[in-house]
Amino acid sequence: MKNLNINHLVRTIKMSNAPVVLFGAGKYGKLALYALEKLGIKVNYFCDDTIKNNKYLDIPIISPDKLNSLQSDANIFICSSYAIDSIDTRLKEKNFNNIFNCINLFENTDFNDINSDNMNFYEIRRRIELYKEECNSIETTDPNSLDIKYVDIVITEACSMKCESCSNLMQYYIKPRNSDFDLLFKSIDKLMNVTNTLYEFRLLGGEPFVNKQIGKIVYRLLEYKNSKNIVIYTNATIIPKNENFECLKNNNVLVDITNYGNLSKRHDELIEIFKLNNIKYTTNIPIWTDSGTINYQKKSEEKLIHMFKNCCVNDILTLLNGKLYRCPFSANATNLKSIPIDESDYVDLSDDNKNLETIKNEIRNLYKNKKYLTACSYCNGRDYTTPIIKAAIQTKKPLVIPPIPEAN
Repeated sequence: MKNLNINHLVRTIKMSNAPVVLFGAGKYGKLALYALEKLGIKVNYFCDDTIKNNKYLDIPIISPDKLNSLQSDANIFICSSYAIDSIDTRLKEKNFNNIFNCINLFENTDFNDINSDNMNFYEIRRRIELYKEECNSIETTDPNSLDIKYVDIVITEACSMKCESCSNLMQYYIKPRNSDFDLLFKSIDKLMNVTNTLYEFRLLGGEPFVNKQIGKIVYRLLEYKNSKNIVIYTNATIIPKNENFECLKNNNVLVDITNYGNLSKRHDELIEIFKLNNIKYTTNIPIWTDSGTINYQKKSEEKLIHMFKNCCVNDILTLLNGKLYRCPFSANATNLKSIPIDESDYVDLSDDNKNLETIKNEIRNLYKNKKYLTACSYCNGRDYTTPIIKAAIQTKKPLVIPPIPEAN
């Protein structure tokens, strides 16, 4: 995967008669299209499996299995912030030679004039930084370094909604609890003592503003010098007050608002308040995949490896009740005791018998070396093949956890 100097990139593509393809028809694809058009480069195709239309932004869409119809010197830009290494491998297996990341393209483009309903300045800058983090992590060769893209901090199991297909499995909690404050920071202290850099803490639940200690949590997280940002994910049903509101004014804090239409009943009010108080925020209309059901499926090891490698959350660590997991589904399914317990699928940060070196090695092994998780057999997947479903359909009662199938 190439990251050419912007002038070299423009000359190379303009001298070529080969088509230009953007692999990923989402927000990164939109940014790449805008950047290339500003450089006078025509984009011929988007490549994507998740969008069922024939066109995206008036550009034809082809599926990955149709890429073989293009010549091997096609210029392909990877427009995704996850599984970049996997996408690069897939393209090379198809004998494509001109595969580019978008780092220099993004960094040399002024996006102030981009016409986007759901990407403001903060969203664009954050997405570019996350993209760089993902690309740089592929290039990291220091075996002793532990650099983490982001960690989900589950501060509550409670939610102000009850979505029947929540991918974090909140719909299965009968008696949801807030995370214990002391256990939370005992665990985070250990994590940050062995981490070189962490790009982003992500506070979520459930609905994180349900936890009345969120202000104290945010202020404590801001004390860690080896982390960069804090993002709070909210469904726009609660207006925080007092300390829980004041903490949002810090320049290293961003609120990511998911807009579920009428269900997000404080959405517009929340945005107006944030604008008045110069609080950084983004807002988006979500696309959900069918990945929020605990459903055992017998899968081959090859299928599990492929599914995990291409999962959109396989680069996220999740901290829940003192344990660090590789994905939110695994964390909550284990916490709910709805899947077999596999101690190799998490690091127990509450264990006082472990020294920091042991913890660092366990985290590195979980983060870098896992090929798949026990939870993968109970999940429909979150990759480019997972069906799209309607977001946030509500259920009146918690869903019943299916029994764990007996081992054969």
